[in-house]
Amino acid sequence: MKNSPFSHAKWARHFLSNTILASLMATLFVLSATTIAAEDQSYQALRDWIDNSRPGPQAIEAGRHLTEKDRVSVLESLIPHSAWKYYIFDGMDMEVATTGHYPAPDDWGKSVASDYALDEEGTLVGFTGGGFPFPIIEADDKLAAQKVIWNMLWRPGKGDYVMPMVTWLRSEGGKLDRVMEFTATNTTFAHGDHSLIPGYEEVKSKSVSEFRSPRDMAGFKNLSIEYIDHHKENSGWIYMPAQRKPRRSLASERTGEVNGKDSIREDSNGFGGKVYENDWTYLGKRKVLATINVRTNPEFGGPHQWVPHNARWEVRDAHVLLIQPKTKNHPYSGRIVFVDAETYWTHWMFAFDKKDDQLLRMNQHFLKYSEYYDIEPPEQAPFFKQDYSKSLGAQVFLHLGQTDIHAKKPHASLTHCYTNRREYTAARAKQVFSLRNMASGRR
Repeated sequence: MKNSPFSHAKWARHFLSNTILASLMATLFVLSATTIAAEDQSYQALRDWIDNSRPGPQAIEAGRHLTEKDRVSVLESLIPHSAWKYYIFDGMDMEVATTGHYPAPDDWGKSVASDYALDEEGTLVGFTGGGFPFPIIEADDKLAAQKVIWNMLWRPGKGDYVMPMVTWLRSEGGKLDRVMEFTATNTTFAHGDHSLIPGYEEVKSKSVSEFRSPRDMAGFKNLSIEYIDHHKENSGWIYMPAQRKPRRSLASERTGEVNGKDSIREDSNGFGGKVYENDWTYLGKRKVLATINVRTNPEFGGPHQWVPHNARWEVRDAHVLLIQPKTKNHPYSGRIVFVDAETYWTHWMFAFDKKDDQLLRMNQHFLKYSEYYDIEPPEQAPFFKQDYSKSLGAQVFLHLGQTDIHAKKPHASLTHCYTNRREYTAARAKQVFSLRNMASGRR
C-alpha cells in the first residue's frame, strides 16, 4: 500500500495546529464572555453577583495591596459587580487592613424609650433616638430590610458635626467641569429621653449648609428641619443673597438632582427617602470591600479620576437591601444598598433606571472612626481650620467624602468632607439654626 501524501508527520503537525487554534479560540471566547459580563451593568447582573459570587474562606492578610492582577482571585468577589467598570483598573492600589471592631459611644442604647414599633408599612413610630431601634436583625424577619434602614437612619454620628466640603464635578477622561466649596453643620435634637431644646420634642435634627464657591452660588444657604414623625415632610428654606430673604423649599421633591451634582436628594447616605413610599426586600448578608476607616481624604484615580485610589479598605459584613419605589413616576426601578452590619453606615448604593433596568447612579462613601483622629488626622479644609482633637472620645464614624457616579451621562461628583464632631448647647443651637439668622449671616 502506497504511503498517503498526507504523512504521519504532516498529520501530527496539522492536528497540533488545529488543537492550538481551538485552544486560542476557546480562550478568546472565555475572555470575551468575561469582558461582556464585566461590562453588564444591569440590575440582574448585580443580583446574580449577590446570589452566586462569594469570596473564599481565607482572609486577606493585613497590609496586602490589591491591584488589577488580583481581579479574578479577589476583587470580583468583594467589589459589587456594578462597580467593576469603575473600580478595577490598570494601576489601581487598594491597601487592605484588618477588619476592625468599632464600638458605639458608651452611653449608646441606654436612654432608648421602649414604647415604639413598626406600623404595617414598616414605618418606625414612637422612636426618639439614643440607640439603634433594632439591635438584632433576623434574616427570616419579613421586616428585616426596614429594620436595617431604621438603624442606618438613627445611627450614632449621623448628626452633630461641622463639615466643610469640596466637590469636583468631572466628565469622562477626568475633565474638570466645576468645583464647589460649601460647609454643612448639623445638630441632633432627639436624644432618646430628652430633646436638646425643651419644647422641640417633635424635631429629630436641624442642619444648615452654606456655599462659598463658585461665584454664582456664593452665599446660598439651606436650612432643613427633620422631624421624628416620619410621615411629616421636612421643613426647608433656602436663601439667595440676591433675593435677600429666605424662601421655603419643597422638601417632598426628592428625585431632582441636588445643586447640579450627580445625585438626587433621596440618594443621601444611600437612602434618604420615605420608607412607606417603597417596597423592601432583605437579600441577606455578604462581605464587601469598604473604605470604612481611611487614613485621610483619599485621592481619586481610575481612567476618569472618579474613584478612590491609594486608599485603605476593609472587608466588611454588610446587610444587602433591595428598595423598590411604589410610585410610577420615580426614575428608579429599584436600588440596592449595602449597609455595614456593625456600624449601620452605608458603603455602596446602586440605583437602576426604570426605563431599562440598567445602572443609572451609584455612590460609595469614605469614613473615618473618630478615635483614629489623634494618630491619623485627616486633611484640613482649604478654607476652614478644624481642631480635630474635639472629635476624640466620641466613638463615632465621621464622613470624609464620597463618589457619586451618573452612569448614563456619564459623569461623576467627587467630594472631600473635612468633618469634625460638634455638639451644640441649646442656646447656641437656637442661634445657629435660626431662620431669622439665615439672612443676617450671624453665627
